[in-house]
Amino acid sequence: MEYLFHYHKKILNYLALTSILYKRSTRYGVIGITFLLSILMYIPVQAQTIKTTELTIAGQDLPLIEVFREIEKRTDFQFSYNETDIKGLKVNLVNERMSVEKILTLALQNTPLVFKVIDNKIAVYEDKEKRSGSPESVNKQEEMMVEGIVNDTLNRPLSGVSITLQSNPKKVVSTDENGLFRISVPSTGTLIAKSIGYKTTEVPIAGNQRITISLLEDMAGLDEVVVVGYGTQKKINLTGAVDKVEAEQLERYKLTSMGEALQSQVPNLNVNISDGKPGRGASFNIRGTTSINGGSPLILLDNVPISSFEFNNISPQDIDNISFLKDASSAAIYGARAAYGVILVQSKQGIAGKTEISYNNNFKWGKATRVPKVYTGLDYTKIQEEEFNGNIGQTYFTEPQVEYPFLVNADPTLPLYDLQNIGGKATLLLGGPVINYYEEWFRKYSPEQNHHLSVRGGTNKFKYYVSGDYNYEEGNLKFKPEKINRYNLRSNTTYQFSDKVSVFTKSSATLRRDDIPNTYLYGFSSNPWRFIDNTNPLLPEYIDINGEKIPTDIGFYKEFIQNQSEYKTNTSSFLNQIGTDISLLNKSLTLHADASYMYYHWYRNRWWDNTGPYLSHSFNNRNIVLSHYADAGPSKIYKSNTEAETFNVNAYANYKKAIGLHEIDLTGGMTFERYSEHYETVERQNPILGIDEHSLNLATGIFNASDTDDGYANRSIFLRGNYQFNNRYLLEVNGMHNYTSKFRKDMRGAYFGSFSMGWRVSEEGFFESLKPFVNEFKLRGSFGSLGNQNIGSFDYLSILSLSQSTYMLNGERYAYTSSPAPISQNFTWETSKTIDLGADIQLLNSKLAVVFDYYQRNTDNMLAPIYSLPSVFGAAVPKENIASLRNRGWELTLSWKDKIGSAKPFFYDIRFNLSDYKAVITDYYNPTNYLGDYYVGQEIGEIWGLNTLGLFQSDEEAKNSPLLQTSSYRQFVGAGNIKFEDSNNDGVINRGDWTLANHGDYRIIGNTTPRYLYGINLNFAYQGFDLSAFFNGVGKRDIYPTAETANFWSSYNRKYQVLLEHVVENRWTPENPNAYFPKPQGYVALGNNDLGVPQTRYLQDASYLRLKNLIIGYSFPTHLFKNSIKYLRLYLAGTNLFELTNLHETLDPEGLQKDPDANEASVGLGTAYPIQRTYSFGLELKF
Repeated sequence: MEYLFHYHKKILNYLALTSILYKRSTRYGVIGITFLLSILMYIPVQAQTIKTTELTIAGQDLPLIEVFREIEKRTDFQFSYNETDIKGLKVNLVNERMSVEKILTLALQNTPLVFKVIDNKIAVYEDKEKRSGSPESVNKQEEMMVEGIVNDTLNRPLSGVSITLQSNPKKVVSTDENGLFRISVPSTGTLIAKSIGYKTTEVPIAGNQRITISLLEDMAGLDEVVVVGYGTQKKINLTGAVDKVEAEQLERYKLTSMGEALQSQVPNLNVNISDGKPGRGASFNIRGTTSINGGSPLILLDNVPISSFEFNNISPQDIDNISFLKDASSAAIYGARAAYGVILVQSKQGIAGKTEISYNNNFKWGKATRVPKVYTGLDYTKIQEEEFNGNIGQTYFTEPQVEYPFLVNADPTLPLYDLQNIGGKATLLLGGPVINYYEEWFRKYSPEQNHHLSVRGGTNKFKYYVSGDYNYEEGNLKFKPEKINRYNLRSNTTYQFSDKVSVFTKSSATLRRDDIPNTYLYGFSSNPWRFIDNTNPLLPEYIDINGEKIPTDIGFYKEFIQNQSEYKTNTSSFLNQIGTDISLLNKSLTLHADASYMYYHWYRNRWWDNTGPYLSHSFNNRNIVLSHYADAGPSKIYKSNTEAETFNVNAYANYKKAIGLHEIDLTGGMTFERYSEHYETVERQNPILGIDEHSLNLATGIFNASDTDDGYANRSIFLRGNYQFNNRYLLEVNGMHNYTSKFRKDMRGAYFGSFSMGWRVSEEGFFESLKPFVNEFKLRGSFGSLGNQNIGSFDYLSILSLSQSTYMLNGERYAYTSSPAPISQNFTWETSKTIDLGADIQLLNSKLAVVFDYYQRNTDNMLAPIYSLPSVFGAAVPKENIASLRNRGWELTLSWKDKIGSAKPFFYDIRFNLSDYKAVITDYYNPTNYLGDYYVGQEIGEIWGLNTLGLFQSDEEAKNSPLLQTSSYRQFVGAGNIKFEDSNNDGVINRGDWTLANHGDYRIIGNTTPRYLYGINLNFAYQGFDLSAFFNGVGKRDIYPTAETANFWSSYNRKYQVLLEHVVENRWTPENPNAYFPKPQGYVALGNNDLGVPQTRYLQDASYLRLKNLIIGYSFPTHLFKNSIKYLRLYLAGTNLFELTNLHETLDPEGLQKDPDANEASVGLGTAYPIQRTYSFGLELKF
């Protein structure tokens, strides 16, 4: 023990040094202190053994059980025994310091008992040979020793399960960390296995000396503990709308992203993954539309606020459970940060027992769910000519260009392309074949792999959980795929100084390196998929001109991505937390305090070289000249750096007391949060070296630099009171006073509160007759008000910004400023008021669970413009807290869990959730009810459009029909064009004044809000085999393909965009009058032309059902490994395997967003990186 003292002394010296560093650098000081405390806590783990640990326990006629308890109290050892075996046994021990081994040997020498040590566990049990010679054995019933193992439905061993003998409840043992137990029982008895969260199971002994028991999760879970704000509550006592996701649900499908793992797991948790780009994270929303100014749930990891980016980068395998606080009652204790719900994430902690080492891996291959099918016919150029002719009534291509593909097909000796002088112009003849660049550029399968290693264990004094996670993912591009490397480290420790005081540390680090194609070429950024949409597929990547290989547009773009540009991002975050829990008044009073520090760093390095010749040509490939992309913007080196720090403190007390039939639970405390951020960017034009050198000093052009500082602070005082009477009537009251720096000083403080009530109807006497059928029936209701501070840190200030002119004056760029927007003096909090009514029901021996909630959330005081000002005002219209929105919705969860058979049970469970919401504007300043802005009564997501009667079948019909007044091509309308309904019979198709009173022929034709979101989980297990399937979907949603949705509109968008099969085969011609698409005509899907305006003919039904995840696994019996391996499971899995939808074949129902990385204004729906369909395999291993 002496060496431990010296070691701790050295550690204290290091801490002193670290505190000095802390004064110089808060960031590294906090990180260093926390990690050093973690190291300090690890030391005692190996310090105690039964031979070296010495104690003094002296006395005459000491009860043996008291000897065991005294050893447990003063050491890290734990005892396992049958109480009946030691009942009444007394021992004599002399006043001498002895090892634990010697104490036990002396204590048990005159008894029929022996002991066995496994790590820090000491099992005490009867020995047959020893018992036969002891006097206590004479009149005992003949018993035998039964050994067994307790598993869950996936063959995973369960520790801490209570095993009792039915005929003698005092004979009890618990399973160890490997799920093993050993108990002396009669050969004809029955064993009962009990564990919180699992159904009690009875197993007849029937003379078996080895027994395997499989426990089924208890869906009722009335004693299950749920994490709520600053504390925990039993599920049975909850009065708010709270959902919980356990680690098993997160880990089941072996997904590496939190967004994917949570999709459709919780009703009305809306998880939006915008596209399938590698490394793309999800955004989260609870219960639908929040505010016209935005709003998202507060996310807390172990009481520390984190961003959705940080949440997305946590490994799901490090999470113990997640609670979702949906209504104002459950979230009110977090005040203004929680107006739109709270996501409480609890990371895994250490457990007492033998060290458990877990290793999981996953190897995955993904491909795009939707790839456009390119039209490859010889008449490709001919169809393009028809589009141009239908657009402006003129020819565009020469006859040799139209005929050349047919000539090359007939005579393979002809060159694939030929440069000729036609009519005095250099004209490029393209003979094909049509190049499917989607197939040429993108591989069918992209790899991903994940490895997760964790170590978990501890003693009664010290518990630890340490893990590391590595994830590598590549994109679809063949010649330069996206490469995302993510590394996670986590360390959670708890040290129990005494039965009253414990200290914990939680540290985590994430490092992510992104190496992605730099697509910043034309002065805007997009993705390669979209570039191909805009490319003539007859055009090869390179053309030989006078013996020189010159790249075309798409050839240069490929060369640019592969060799003349680079885009790398390094993101790192560090979270360090230290805290303590103190129990007083016989554990009735608990004090908690924690402090955390998070550091976030984001560094981006981009380089691109726009120089180099390329083949410049107009769409019709005439007037061919050599040019340079430098015309679109100079080459650059661009660097940006963001650093952010968050300091957070929580301190609260909890007091619980039961007095007869009354029970109270009080929690009160304070929180403090400070956030600061610094952002800087620098760029310089005309780098002189290539891809390996990115120094700003190695560039000769204009130098630009800028930086920004941001930050805010919050502090709050909160109180929660819970009361219950007779485990039947429940009441909860919450209150919080918030103070934020985001408003003027006299507006910064605000009070918010809530109350909720519950009634366990099933506990009433009149309900007794229904109990065999309805096991649990609870009604609950809540109302509360919360603030929303989701605004900029300094929006309450009118700020003059300094900018640098793009113009030169006397050889220099001069600085200038402009008038700032005025700020309302009443600028203050938005408020969210929510009423929630719910019911929790358990039926049929708790096999069927039903949870239903109805809610209404009113968001008032939303910031919106209060009046109109003339354009000569020169600044934005000031905003005031004047607008309101109402969101109504409901959610339903049904669960069924059971097993078939007992000897070899077949386990199954089915979970179904369904939810809906609808948001309406209830107050907004719009005196004319202009439809281009919000208006009172507007349902969020409305699509205003025209009713389509069909296609004109003759020029005469078109001539005698009302035409769309906003179309630029009205003079060319004829057979094959869109025929709209003149709903107001005024002889024209228009939108009137575009107001609610006069909207012409337009009407509401759909809504983009997803309605009736649902998820279906199916889980089956039998004899080590398991199968899980997860379906999700949307019951109702409408979308209209916007301008630039090139994978739908094809060349109707722009005539030079790639021709797709579905358009060519379904376009109107005199021979195909019932076609889906109109006659070939370019540009009509842009602007307010025939296809650019929303209309019923091309309105898309975006509802769907998708097999989101499927996994099949096998868990090997543990006896095969003779205790060398605790658990081994192999599995095959897939995601997005198939879908049922009425949506057009080129669009993915979950990929209907615009490309989030594109910085151009006109980006169409569905043009983002494709959603991926993946196939994977892996293993789970525990030692």
